[in-house]
Amino acid sequence: MDGRLRALAIRSLFLFLLSLVLVAGFWYHREFYQIGFTNLLIIGGFVTFLVIWAARLAMTGELPRGRPSGELAFTLDEGDRLLKRVARSVVRPSEDLTAPSVGHVVRAKYETGTEFARLLIEDARRTFLSDLTDDDARQAGFRSAADLREAGTSRWSWRPADIVTILRVRALGGSR
Repeated sequence: MDGRLRALAIRSLFLFLLSLVLVAGFWYHREFYQIGFTNLLIIGGFVTFLVIWAARLAMTGELPRGRPSGELAFTLDEGDRLLKRVARSVVRPSEDLTAPSVGHVVRAKYETGTEFARLLIEDARRTFLSDLTDDDARQAGFRSAADLREAGTSRWSWRPADIVTILRVRALGGSR
C-alpha cells in the first residue's frame, strides 16, 4: 500500500473515531448541565479546543510548528518538483543564504512572491560545487550533477570553487 494512501486511511479512521466521541458527548450532554454554567464553559471550552486541535492534526498530519523562520525563493520548475515530491533537496549558494537551522520551517515562495508551501528543513550541509555527486543532483530533481551545475551557473553564475548549501526539505502542505 502506498505510504500516502496509508496515511490518509489512518487520518480518516482517526477523524471517524473522533466523530464517534463527539456523538457520544451529545448523549452525555444531558448530564453535563448539572455541574454548573461556569464549569460547563471551562470544561466545554477545553474539550472543544482539544477536538479542534486533534482535527487539525488529523487533517494536516503535522503538529503546528509556529511561524516560519525564513523563506526561500524558487523558480516555477523548482517549486513544481518540490510539490510533486520529485525533489527532496534544495541546492543554493552558501554566500548569501540565510537559511534557518535544521528543524525549522520556511516559507517556499515562487520568485513572483506567491507562497506555495511550507518546508521543514530536515538536514543541511555545505560542499564545494565541484564535489556535488549525481545522487545530490537526483535528490534536487536533476538528472545529473552536470545538469545541476549548468542550472546553477545560468541562475547564480556558479564557479566550480564555490561553496553550496544542500538543504534536505519536506513539504508540509500548501500555504496557509
